[in-house]
Amino acid sequence: MNFALRALLAALTCLSLATNVYASPPAEPGLGVRPATEDPAGPRVIVKFKTHSNILQLRSSSLSPRSLPQQATSLTRRLGLTLRDGHAIDEHSQVVHGERGMSSAELATRLAADPSVEYAVPDLRRRALAIPDDSLYAANNRASPAVRVGQWYLRAADTTAVSAINAEGAWDISIGISSTRVAVLDTGVLFNHPDLLNKLLPGRNFVSSSDAMGNGWSADASDPGDFTAKDQCNPGEPASHSSWHGTQTASLIGAQSNNALGMASVGREVMVLPIRVLGPCGGFDSDIIAAMLWAAGLSQNPVANPTPAKILNLSLGGTNTCSAAYADVFSRLSAADVVTVVAAGNDEGLPVGSPANCPGAIAVAGVRHVGTKVGFSNIGPEIALAAPGGNCVNLTGSCLYPIITASNSGAAEPNTAPSGYIFTDSIKRAVGTSFAAPLVAGTAALMLSVNPSLKPAQIKNLLQLHARPFPARPVDAIEPACVAPSAEPQDECYCTTTTCGAGLLDAQAAVAAAAASVPPVVTINASATSVPLGTSVELSNNATLGQGKTITSYNWSMGSGANLASFSGGTNGATAKLDTVGKGQVTINLTVTDSAGLFTTASLLLTVGAAAVQISIVPSATQVTVGESITLTGIATTINGRTVADYHWSILSGGGLGAFSGEVTGPTAELSTLGAGSITLQLTATDNLGVAVSQTQTISVVTKVVPAVTASSSSGKQGGSVGWGWLLLLGMGCFRRRQRAG
Repeated sequence: MNFALRALLAALTCLSLATNVYASPPAEPGLGVRPATEDPAGPRVIVKFKTHSNILQLRSSSLSPRSLPQQATSLTRRLGLTLRDGHAIDEHSQVVHGERGMSSAELATRLAADPSVEYAVPDLRRRALAIPDDSLYAANNRASPAVRVGQWYLRAADTTAVSAINAEGAWDISIGISSTRVAVLDTGVLFNHPDLLNKLLPGRNFVSSSDAMGNGWSADASDPGDFTAKDQCNPGEPASHSSWHGTQTASLIGAQSNNALGMASVGREVMVLPIRVLGPCGGFDSDIIAAMLWAAGLSQNPVANPTPAKILNLSLGGTNTCSAAYADVFSRLSAADVVTVVAAGNDEGLPVGSPANCPGAIAVAGVRHVGTKVGFSNIGPEIALAAPGGNCVNLTGSCLYPIITASNSGAAEPNTAPSGYIFTDSIKRAVGTSFAAPLVAGTAALMLSVNPSLKPAQIKNLLQLHARPFPARPVDAIEPACVAPSAEPQDECYCTTTTCGAGLLDAQAAVAAAAASVPPVVTINASATSVPLGTSVELSNNATLGQGKTITSYNWSMGSGANLASFSGGTNGATAKLDTVGKGQVTINLTVTDSAGLFTTASLLLTVGAAAVQISIVPSATQVTVGESITLTGIATTINGRTVADYHWSILSGGGLGAFSGEVTGPTAELSTLGAGSITLQLTATDNLGVAVSQTQTISVVTKVVPAVTASSSSGKQGGSVGWGWLLLLGMGCFRRRQRAG
C-alpha cells in the first residue's frame, strides 16, 4: 500500500468517527503525515531585510513598535504587487501578505529578488507532534485503569524496558535548580493544573489572530483549547478535541515531583516558561520564530523577556526542509548558548521534518520500550539521539507502555472541576515524538543545573557520547533494520546510528558527564588584601570540584607587580606565604587542576601600602676621628594603631672599624670607632604584630689631622723653601767683600 493511500485511509477512519466537534474518541494532533500547510486566507511570507538596506533606513534605529519593519507599502511600489503588512518578527523581519491567486512560494520568490531582501520564505503552519492515526494507539491513549507499568521510562533500563532513561540515577546527582529555565513552545499550558503549580513562569502568547492584518499576541500563555470542527483546518480533516498538548510536554519537563500527587518529571526543580505558539490548526512559522527569539531573550518584540530560557523544547513540526528563516534563528540561538530540542516528527519513518532538520537543533526520535524505532517516528541522519516515545504493544485494553503526562479531560474548553485534572482519570497516556523530546530537554536542564557553563554543542556531544547503544537485531527478528528514509513509510525497525541518532538517552550518564566536565571553581583566601609594606600574607584556597574528582596540582604565581613581593615557601601546595618588599599592587594567581585534567586559574589583587612602622636614624655626627664615639638615635612613627615592640642595632659593613659600647636593643646606641673607613649601621624595628622594618646609616671615620711645616714660617724652623729675604741678605754680603778687596 503506497503512502498516499495510507494517509487517505487514516483520514477516512477518523472521519467515520467524527459526526460533530465532540464526536467520540478525538483525533490527536499530529495525525498521520502532517505537511506544513498554507493559510487559506492567502499567501503569506516571512521577509528578512538586509541590515543596511535602504528600505530600513527610513525608520528609527531604536527597537520600538514604530521601528519594527512594516514595509508592505514600499515593497508594493517596488514590485508592483498588492501587499499588506503582517506582524513584525524582530527588528529586521516581518510577515508580508499577498493577494489570493498566487501561492506563498511564488510570492516568496518575487520578494526574494528585491535587492533589499536577505531572504523570503513561505510562512507555513506547524502542528503539534502527538499520536499518529494508528490502530495500535488511537483508541487506547486515554485508557483506564492506570497503566500497569507507571512511568517506566524514568527508571533504570532493564531487559523489559530497554529504552528507559534512568532519570532516577540522574536525580542522585541533581534534581535541577530553579534558575534553570526551559521554554516550552506549544499550545500554552493549564496554569492551575495541580501538578504544575509553582513550576510555571508567566510566558506569553504568540498565536496570531485569524485576521491577516491583526495580531493576537498577548501576555496570556494559558491554553484555551485547540479543538477543531470538521474541515476547519484542511478539507477532509476530521473534528478533534482539545489536545492540552502544551500541558503534556511541560509536565514531562517540570511537573512537581515527590509531592504524593500525579506524576514525576525529569527536571524536578527546573522552571518552565510556557509560550503559546499553536492554536486550532497549528501555528505559523513567523509566530514560532518570533517566540523562539523572545524565549531566549534575543528579541524585545513585543516586550523584553524578564526570564529568558537557556533550553527550548519544540514538540511541533511539518514535512519540509529547513527554511532560511529557521536556519537564521537556530544560528542566533546557538550563538547565544541556547539549547533547542525538537521532536523528529511522527510521519511513520519518513525523513525528519522541520524545524527538527535544521542545523543547531537536537532532533529526537522515538523508540519503543524494547529499544526499536516506534512505528510513527521519523528517522534520518539529522537525528541526535532517541528517547522513549511510548507504545502500547496490545491491540485492545489499556495501553501498556505509554508516556504518562498531565492533561485535562475537557473536550473543548478546560474542565476546571477537580476531576478535570486527571490523576486517576485525567493523567493522559500519550505516545509520539512530542513526548520523547521533553525527556531530552529535561535531561539537558539537569545537565545545565550541574554545569551552567556548558555550550549547546557540548550538551549535544555529551548526550550522544553517553547514550546507550541500540539493541542489536537478532538473526531471527521479524522486524528489519531501519534504512535511510525515503518516500515509503517504515514501521517498527531496529535502529542504527545513521537512522535514529547516536543511541538511547541515558539521563544518569549524561548528567554525570556534565558534572564531571565542570572545571574546578576556585577562590583565593588571603589573611589580608591591603597590607603595609613588609607584611607577610598567608594564602589559602577554596576549590569546588565536579562529582567524584580530586585535585591533582596547585600552582601559585604572581602576575603584575611581581617585583613587589616574593614567595617565602613552596608554590605547589594548597597554601602559600607571600612576603612584601615594595609598595604597589601585586596580582596573585592560583591554578588548580583536577583529576580529569580540567583546570581553573583564580586571581587576587593585593595592595601593599606604606610600612606600618617608619623609622629614621639620627647620628650625633656623620664624620668622626678614629677613637671618637657616636650617639645613634632611632626615631619611629607608627600607623593603624601599631606600636614598636623591639629595636635592634647592627653593623652591616665595616665591622672592624667600630663596635657598640652598650646595649643594641633600645632606641639609642653608642658606637666607638676603632679605625678609619666607612661603617654602615642598621636599625631594625619590629612592631607588635611581628612586622619588621629596617633603616641604614653610613658613618665616615678619619684619622687625626696634623698641620704641615714650611721654611717660610715665622718660627724659623728648617725645612722650608728659600725665600726672597734670604737672597737679599746674601747679595749684600757679597757686595761688601768686593769693596774691601779693592
